[in-house]
Parts: sequence; C-alpha cells; structure tokens
Amino acid sequence: KQVAKSTLTTGMPDLLAEVACGGVSTAAVSAALNPVDVIKTRRQLERFSERRALEIAQSLWAEGGAAALWRPGLAATIAREIVYSGCTKGLYPVVRDAISGDADPTLPQRVAAASATGFGGSICANALDIVKVRQFDQPRRYPSLPAALRQIATEEGLLSGLLLRGVSASAPRGAAIAVGEVTTYDQAKSWLKQHYADGFGMHVTCSLITGVVATTVAAPFDLLKSRVMALC
Repeated sequence: KQVAKSTLTTGMPDLLAEVACGGVSTAAVSAALNPVDVIKTRRQLERFSERRALEIAQSLWAEGGAAALWRPGLAATIAREIVYSGCTKGLYPVVRDAISGDADPTLPQRVAAASATGFGGSICANALDIVKVRQFDQPRRYPSLPAALRQIATEEGLLSGLLLRGVSASAPRGAAIAVGEVTTYDQAKSWLKQHYADGFGMHVTCSLITGVVATTVAAPFDLLKSRVMALC
C-alpha cells in the first residue's frame, strides 16, 4: 500500500516509471504469444468456415512456417500493449489509492479504478488495435504499422476510421479485462494472504485465477471488437 501511495507524492518520474514498466512487460508477453492472438482473431473472423484453432495454425504454418504465425501485426501488438497496459497497469495503483484515500481499498473501489484505467487505455490504443486486427486477418494488407495508420486515416477518416471505429466494443472490453486482470489479482492476493504465506505459489495461483476471469468476462466484447475493426 505504501509503495503505491508513494506514486502520489514523489511526482511524475515515478508515475512514468510505473506506466513504462506496465506497458513494456505486457508488450513482451504479448509479443511472445502473438501466434495465439493471430489464431484467435482468425477464428473470430472466419466467414465461411468453422475451422478449429489447430486447423488454422496448421494452415498458417503451411503458408510460411513460424513467421506466418508470429509476424502478422507484431509491431501493432507491441505498440498497442505499451499504450493500453501502460495506462492500465501503470495508472491503476494511483487511481485506486486516489479513490480509497488513506483506507485500504474495497473491492468496489478496485473495480472502479480498473474500469477507469482500462476504459481510458483502450480508447488511447484504439487506432493500434484496428491495425493489429486487420494485419492478423490479412498480413499483406499494409506494408507497415505507420503506413497502415496513414492509409486508414486517409481513406476512412481519422475519427471514423481510426479513433472511433469499434471503440464501443473495445473500450468496454478494455475495462472488463482490466477488472478481470488487475482487480482480480489484487483481490485474490488480498484474500489468500489471510490464509497462506506470500510466496511464489501464491503469485502463480493468483495469476491463474486472473487469466480465467479476464478471458471469460472479455470474450463477448473481444468478438465484437474484432469483427467491427476488420470491416472497411
């Protein structure tokens, strides 16, 4: 609690460090898991087929091996996570403690803080999310991330094409994931510490609980977001 509170009093450098650590760490994980995200998005966007995830993976591998799984949308994935997770994980402790004041935060206060940071982070990262989804679906559609942003803004409009397309699904998704990730981890750890020693096992358990909850609550919004953002 005191570590999080210090962000409010030590100024901008510590806040920027929190945002950078939150964004870079999640971007590294997302880059490593990019093939899973590619397969998931391809399956969400299947129009005439009900192929299973393994079938999609085999098809991509046949097209170009590991590169066909990892390369699509990789730059957009990294950039999107730096922005979204930087806001969510970096700003969450600050917003949570601003809401709770000097008292220990309650579950509703944790939910409110995670929702606010996740909602705002998704809006900030919306343009990058659009490029990521489209490059997952059609890897050769744009030559690069900057080129994609320019082309979409020129052809479809900066607001309607990039900043606002799919935001009605992506922002609630971001809030749901933030609540599922940050709040669930925070609350699960608080509960488990009452009965078990704080150690590696507890962190693994909290992470497993967090992953299940975050994926489940965000699934409907994730499907809508992918389908709307892929349209042009």
